[in-house]
Amino acid sequence: MKLRFIKEEGETNFKEEELFNQLNNNNQTKKVMGTYFKFRREELPVVGDLLLSLLQRDRVKFEEYSPKYNDEFIASVSTQIHRVQDLTTTQSLTGEIKTITSELYQSLDDLIPKLNRLASYVQSANKLLVVKYADFGIREARKDIRKRNVEAYCARQKVIEQNIAKNIDQLKTEGYTEALGLEIQSDTKAIYEKNLLQEQKLRERKEHVNNNLGEFDTLWTMLSDISRIGKVVMAHDKQKADEYMFTHIIKKVRNISAKKTPVVIAPPIVTEPVVEKEEPQMENVES
Repeated sequence: MKLRFIKEEGETNFKEEELFNQLNNNNQTKKVMGTYFKFRREELPVVGDLLLSLLQRDRVKFEEYSPKYNDEFIASVSTQIHRVQDLTTTQSLTGEIKTITSELYQSLDDLIPKLNRLASYVQSANKLLVVKYADFGIREARKDIRKRNVEAYCARQKVIEQNIAKNIDQLKTEGYTEALGLEIQSDTKAIYEKNLLQEQKLRERKEHVNNNLGEFDTLWTMLSDISRIGKVVMAHDKQKADEYMFTHIIKKVRNISAKKTPVVIAPPIVTEPVVEKEEPQMENVES
């Protein structure tokens, strides 16, 4: 179920948020969970820290409203925040993914000199080749490597292997050895397998989070309660009451996230293009 807010002219964010809270409360009996206003799951611990600090600041007003907002309640919220924080960071899997990614990128970089050597042989034999250097695929393979596009590189390497087979005799006359080709094949296979391992770990982390959605829902129930009651007990002070609004909190959360140095969890397969280094060229290579 998706919640839609239709804003009439003059409507306030407060009205929008109250509508959300009302619908969210009504859905409790239907167990419609997993909707956290406009927050992402990984932002909930930050939302929790902000709301918990407000609750502690205004604790007297909360206790006047209900005795349930005591030390035990605060401790339970704090515990749930840390529990969800552990789920979002999944430190052991994050460490594994970072290590795999680092090794994967290094293996890709180590291939560049070998591809340069192969390119030199192809350029030397260019006049005699069935497939010319421009269509051999080496230049494109190096670009894929520098873009960290593993799938594209592995597919490109298969084309290169086919082109080597078509021109093996011509390449050997220039000094090419099958040992070089086998070394590139072996390195490519290792890269392909490491890329699969990286994807597996990413899936494990996602499943780990999905298998513990109840923890996120529990925290969200606590935070929704603090937000709702905070606006009630601080109604005499509009500025402080507004601080409990999710529309106000989300701005602070996004600002905090933007200032933090991100943990590298899942580097994208494709990064910003990098200017390719000058390739070794033979003079007067004919097409």
